[in-house]
Amino acid sequence: MRLSLKKFLDFNEGLKVRLPRGVQLPKVQHKMIFKLEPRGENNNSGSIIKNETSEDLNMGERVPEVPLHFEASTSKSEGQSKSKNVLSIEEEDLRFLKEALDLDGDSFVTRKELKGVKVSLVSDDQLIDNHSRDADVKKMMPSENVFFQYDPKKLPGRNWPRSGELKFNEDIVKVGTDDDGNVISFVCPQKKQIVKNKFARGTLESEVEVGEVGGKIDLKTGEGVIYGDQLAWKFWGDVVVGGIPLSISKDEAAFIPIRSDNGSGGLLALHSVEKNARGGGNINNVFSSYEVTGLQGNPKGIQKGLLQEILIDAINLQLMGFANDGTALQWNINLKEPESVIGKDYQSMAHGLEMGLDHHH
Repeated sequence: MRLSLKKFLDFNEGLKVRLPRGVQLPKVQHKMIFKLEPRGENNNSGSIIKNETSEDLNMGERVPEVPLHFEASTSKSEGQSKSKNVLSIEEEDLRFLKEALDLDGDSFVTRKELKGVKVSLVSDDQLIDNHSRDADVKKMMPSENVFFQYDPKKLPGRNWPRSGELKFNEDIVKVGTDDDGNVISFVCPQKKQIVKNKFARGTLESEVEVGEVGGKIDLKTGEGVIYGDQLAWKFWGDVVVGGIPLSISKDEAAFIPIRSDNGSGGLLALHSVEKNARGGGNINNVFSSYEVTGLQGNPKGIQKGLLQEILIDAINLQLMGFANDGTALQWNINLKEPESVIGKDYQSMAHGLEMGLDHHH
């Protein structure tokens, strides 16, 4: 369903849209997922903005350009003559959508800037809190391997900091669905990270935390899309700082926010791609492959305390440029065939993996 944009309503942070004749928006109270379509064949507004240094990571072979995704609920705006359909944009996504629509950068979105712009409803299902429905999981797709690449912005005139990669040649990701392939759970990548530098020494636990999940996978072909929102790297564990042993729990973890590189904030869409074994997996075990690109957010000034700030500095020195604001990310996940599971067993497994690493709870 494609909707034409008519007006940006600054007073209630919404978008007035025109529906195709005979089409109505779903009558639901929850937020749905929309995407901003490119303005035309020669204008990629709303598509991902590639990092200028992406060639260093061979990111020229990245996934096809991904439109900006955002969450919105539907409502009616009562006019003088008749009601108009309005999309009420989620607060976290509003700034990024506005920036994509504001072509001249004057902080106002005019009717002229909206001319010819369309948005599409891609899912009328609401994103849910990750692990809130683990007991309802019927099918589980474990990973064959997971492969991260990161590419920091380079200093002027220098190929530095250099790009890097993190390989996970083991089953560290699990996607849980219901019998229809609706994604309702995502067990996140976890890895130990050694730091040994002037800021801190020790072994940290690390995890890519996904706050909300959604999407759908065809359980016969493996094709689909996985939506993840409120993503962040988290780091916690036992370290020595200035000769003093210190401990930080997962609840108090240092973190680096992850945002989409198409300007849509924290909502990322992992799309299925041609089956591959990038990062060292066994192609014979791969049922389907998913890829997504993103950017590291700025971790400075948002940590819970000084120790967390020190951990970010230690990580950034150990993995040079990894924690820099704007570092480009590419994430490849190769999944195995779906397995039938009992919801309570899956729930216990997911809980055990999370709590098993968190030895400070």
